[in-house]
Amino acid sequence: MSQHSKTTPKVIKQLHRTVNKTLKDADLFPKEARVLIACSGGPDSMVLLDVLQYLNYHRKAQWTIGVTTIDHCIRSEGASELQLVENYCKERNIPFWGIKRDVPAIARARKESVETIGRYERYAWFNQLAEREGYDYIVTAHHKDDQAETILAHILRGTGVKGLTGMIVVSHDYMVPVVRPLLEVTKSEILEYAQLQRIVYCIDGSNEDVQYNRNRIRHEVIPVLQTINPNVVDALCRLGNIAHVDEAYIYGESRRLFSQLVMLTPYGYTVSRRAMRALPLAMQRRLWQLMITSVSLSLLHQEQLEHIVKSGEPKTFTIQKVTINAQYDTIHVYCEH
Repeated sequence: MSQHSKTTPKVIKQLHRTVNKTLKDADLFPKEARVLIACSGGPDSMVLLDVLQYLNYHRKAQWTIGVTTIDHCIRSEGASELQLVENYCKERNIPFWGIKRDVPAIARARKESVETIGRYERYAWFNQLAEREGYDYIVTAHHKDDQAETILAHILRGTGVKGLTGMIVVSHDYMVPVVRPLLEVTKSEILEYAQLQRIVYCIDGSNEDVQYNRNRIRHEVIPVLQTINPNVVDALCRLGNIAHVDEAYIYGESRRLFSQLVMLTPYGYTVSRRAMRALPLAMQRRLWQLMITSVSLSLLHQEQLEHIVKSGEPKTFTIQKVTINAQYDTIHVYCEH
């Protein structure tokens, strides 16, 4: 763990300041927080571990830091990477939990991609462990370059405003909040910090494999975009920040209108066609998504729902396990529980 002195390089001081500001802006962490760090043994998470230990000391906080590593059984090096993190934690008396999950076997059995299953298994384990051991937060090492890649991936898939927001510092998508303190730190800053601090880490060779879309974006697409705009990572992250502010406002407005216009029923919801028709299309789409939470509504779904609102004729339409039935002015939304 690093301590500042007069000779501390500027890069180290700057990274500490950046992460400290990110956490303070998000009002994190409380003085006696219990913080579980997801650490793969790579440079990002090993640097994160070093920085949080420094901030804990520097702030005179009393955080309880724990670490977990998951071997996905995708690469033979996974076991030695887990061992590296375990040894690091033993030397510093940091609680450590390491597990193995045969992600390729699970992916084959469920007929899903290794990436999808890997993510599911990771977060399922992090939450299970955090709840069992009483941790308040799960902390991951996603950084600024990851953010730019995420936003670009969403753009390439075709996304709305929400997808442009990318990742946020504190996510409540799981039972235990997930915190990303490095979102304002670039990969190059992380690598320079690791070198200056002599932090030992592993290199994941699969990160070079461009058969994965994320790696193609990282190694092929972003470098091409940098020939057009050398600051494309900053530009994409700025877009994410702008979209995040807009999205927060639109979401708040949609919740307000939802409480005014949508009636809860024993089987789902009802809403007036006339009231929906008076709303801007953007808000209609938000209300539909709030009523139909079990499905991520595609543009085609939204166009079909828009037609129901516009036309006065009786209409029944099904999206997976949700049935929308329009009679006269009333639209009924039947949700199977």
